[in-house]
Amino acid sequence: MLWLIVLNVVVTALVLAVAGLIFYKVRKIHLATYDLADKIGDVHHESKWLYAQIQAFYSLNKLLQLPAPLPTLRGWAASPDFLLEIAKYALEAKPGTALECSSGCSTIVLARCMQLNGGGHVYSLEHDLTYAVITRRELERQELTEWATVIDAPLVEIRELPGHRWYSLESFPTSIKAELLVIDGPPVMTCKLARYPALPLLKERLAKNCHVLLDDASRDSEQEIVKRWMAEFSGTLVKYISCEKGCAELTLS
Repeated sequence: MLWLIVLNVVVTALVLAVAGLIFYKVRKIHLATYDLADKIGDVHHESKWLYAQIQAFYSLNKLLQLPAPLPTLRGWAASPDFLLEIAKYALEAKPGTALECSSGCSTIVLARCMQLNGGGHVYSLEHDLTYAVITRRELERQELTEWATVIDAPLVEIRELPGHRWYSLESFPTSIKAELLVIDGPPVMTCKLARYPALPLLKERLAKNCHVLLDDASRDSEQEIVKRWMAEFSGTLVKYISCEKGCAELTLS
């Protein structure tokens, strides 16, 4: 009889062990299913944005008909959908003067819009000498040098705004009144709210009802910047445009 009891105990233990193993495996599969569902959701979200960028890039090419392909629009470069917003506004509103904070593909887009409009000029503030050279070469490659000027503007301490470093305006023409301002710099790691100084420091160089396009507007820092601008510049209108990195569109009064 004793051996039967021992056998029952062993069998019971084996059954419990197998049941525990099965439960463990089922639990892992269950959790993996949730993880897979999340990843599928991420892939779906990314694929939607990727399609939107491809569509925006195609539309941009159709609008601009540049003589040479645009440089890569990934990484630090402005996304195709943001560039498309710039192009659509510039071609419709036909600003006489556009000003950029940071040069790059947006400089090419704006210069081409000025050319298509038959008038106007874009001035681009650039703190990085390497990027300034690259943009100037690209303007030459696209035969757009007469429509854009890249200004070497190193980042300097701002006496009026302690804690901020922003573009030096020493080489920037004082007579300019920009009708369009595109803000895609300086880099976010420059200082806290790195792009905030744009309006306080440029307000005397912006035309009445100047149109402002701010890239990376889905970041918390950029949203805080917009709130400050709205509080400090009365009558400013703002709307957010759905872009890969976010776009805030402001109209100054």
